[in-house]
Amino acid sequence: MKNVKKIIAATLVGAMILPLAGCAKKIERVKSRDFEAAIEEVFDDDEYGSYGGSTVVYADNYEIMFMTLDDDDDARDDWEDFLDDFDDMMDDDDFDGRTRRVDRGEYGYVLLNGENDSRDFADGSDYLYGGIYYVEDELIVVLTTKDKDSYREDVDTILNALGLPHL
Repeated sequence: MKNVKKIIAATLVGAMILPLAGCAKKIERVKSRDFEAAIEEVFDDDEYGSYGGSTVVYADNYEIMFMTLDDDDDARDDWEDFLDDFDDMMDDDDFDGRTRRVDRGEYGYVLLNGENDSRDFADGSDYLYGGIYYVEDELIVVLTTKDKDSYREDVDTILNALGLPHL
């Protein structure tokens, strides 16, 4: 009877852990025209600009940007700098909320939903919802800095249109 209980307990633990093992969604490159189409679902033409491989949204309470860098190594270097800042924020216990950090070498992302007390992360914004994404030579930031449902819905609309994961 004792062995049966151990087997059942081990099986239940395995069943609970198994879904977590493969839950990191692989992300694919995003075409700049697809990024612009996604942000046009939320913003007007005069609220964003594109230049030299980058598209930036100029709207209060958002940090939204798409960048194509010169090569994969440059993007990876920038991504690693970002991860260092993120890890410092988490080590310093400067974020209160939900996060998810995925770094698979050729792609990665950090998802955020909560209060930020770090002055060195995301321009010191007090609240963050959305994600920062890296794939090959691209970096994508889609965040709101306003704790309000309509702003979170805007971020979700963009991320859904791009097929990017979010909390």
